[in-house]
Amino acid sequence: MIVVAVVGPVVLALAALGAAAWRLRSRYVVITVRGTSMEPTYRPGDRVLVRRGVSGMAADDVVVVGEPDPVTGWRGAAPLDGRVTGRGWYIKRVVALGGDRYPVEVGLRGACPRGHVALLGDNVLSTDSRVHGPCPEGQVLGVVVRRMASVSGGPEAMGGSPGV
Repeated sequence: MIVVAVVGPVVLALAALGAAAWRLRSRYVVITVRGTSMEPTYRPGDRVLVRRGVSGMAADDVVVVGEPDPVTGWRGAAPLDGRVTGRGWYIKRVVALGGDRYPVEVGLRGACPRGHVALLGDNVLSTDSRVHGPCPEGQVLGVVVRRMASVSGGPEAMGGSPGV
């Protein structure tokens, strides 16, 4: 019966670890940057930790958003479904939240619509809100919370190609 007394706590500890890992995975994701739209801040191969959701998002935050439709922009992009793999991603800087006036660099007049964000890449050659207009908050996967160790050799990004 000593085996049962030891196995029970071990099983509980493993279950708790599994639940904690699942919870972290549902709240955070690691993305590998591809492309140059955020240079010099982020370069291809840089890895970033992204906190899922828009809670606490502010101007100047870097976010990962769903890739816009080439014709209709973010308005026509497929809705996010929580999965990271199997779709393309952009990494951009928030320059205006809903209700904020657009900065001159965006090339749009007036205020960013409520429920949207205006995005720019740090690289002037970036494809962003200057091309696709404001991005609905529903297209934001999450906010970059930190840079992680870079990966050499260009491994596949989790979920596509941020930084296009």
